[in-house]
Amino acid sequence: MLGHTALTTTQRYLTASQDEIIQGLLAHHARQDRRPAQPPPAAGYDPRSLEVLFGGTL
Repeated sequence: MLGHTALTTTQRYLTASQDEIIQGLLAHHARQDRRPAQPPPAAGYDPRSLEVLFGGTL
């Protein structure tokens, strides 16, 4: 508990500010833009079945 008598006193260390959240979100999207394209499904898999299982389009 970081030497505190109550766990609630650690909230100031564990609560992100709005700026930290926005920076984290922007960094996440920047990483997603750099991610390589996913390979097509392996032969024998029906893409429609994979859409049902994983959602969205492949």
